[in-house]
Amino acid sequence: MKKRLRNCLSVAIAAVLASPTAFAYNQSDAIEDCQSKIFDDSQYSRFSSPHDTTAQETGRNSYKVTGLVKDRDKKDHRFNCRIDHREVASWNVSPEAISDSDKKTAAAIGAGVLGLAILAAAVSGDKDHDDKRNAYEKGESSPFDDMGYLKRECANEVRRHLDRDHGSVRDLELTYPHLNDRTLTGNGRVSFERGGRRELSFTCDFDRRGRVQDGHYSYADGGGDDRSSTSTGATGPSEVAKGACLYKIGVDAYTDQVSALKPGYWEIIMKAKSGHRKVACTVSDDGKISDWVEMK
Repeated sequence: MKKRLRNCLSVAIAAVLASPTAFAYNQSDAIEDCQSKIFDDSQYSRFSSPHDTTAQETGRNSYKVTGLVKDRDKKDHRFNCRIDHREVASWNVSPEAISDSDKKTAAAIGAGVLGLAILAAAVSGDKDHDDKRNAYEKGESSPFDDMGYLKRECANEVRRHLDRDHGSVRDLELTYPHLNDRTLTGNGRVSFERGGRRELSFTCDFDRRGRVQDGHYSYADGGGDDRSSTSTGATGPSEVAKGACLYKIGVDAYTDQVSALKPGYWEIIMKAKSGHRKVACTVSDDGKISDWVEMK
């Protein structure tokens, strides 16, 4: 009898695991993960009441989530998350409140496009470039025949990520851009207001109207800038920070280099003790990982 019961349980468990919906990940899950990540981040503690949230599928178990949150003065701020394979890879809340004019724009062009349109307008300040954007959004011509336009849109997106991750950018130059279908890739270099320079590579994915759907960067190597580097110790990252990175890499690894970012944040370069795997982990002293780059 007990053997028959065990067999039945085994069959039932196997059926559940085989079900395509057993581990399904949908828009609601993506929105919940995004909001949890933002509200768990101490730098965004003044925000609450998420609303007008949408999730756009970008791949298998991958989404781009956008929406609004209110600050303590009840003003709306836009937030966004990029989710790759069920993991929140990046998240951000705009420090600027959305104006009434922006809200009117939302009604005209749709909330899904608003975040990109506001961002592009805010960082451009160039009437010719803005006129081009308007023309491409109307479908009057193809943005993919205008490399200068794509390069600038991508630079705006990459700069926003760099500003958020490592502090104010003084100068960003994207070089040797290559367009493959709707994806722009290339190399570049960045210098920061606080000092230091780094070489990087970039990728920007566009929609058919030339709007950036996703943009990201990775540093060319673990060093190369003018920031002070140190091993572990009193001036280095906390054991919690190092433990979070070592836990995520999932293999036996050692710390190769540590670089100080903004106060309380570190970039830890780790190498696997076997094989050639090398990663850059950006982490806070309380163990929250904000960036993860598999280095080549």
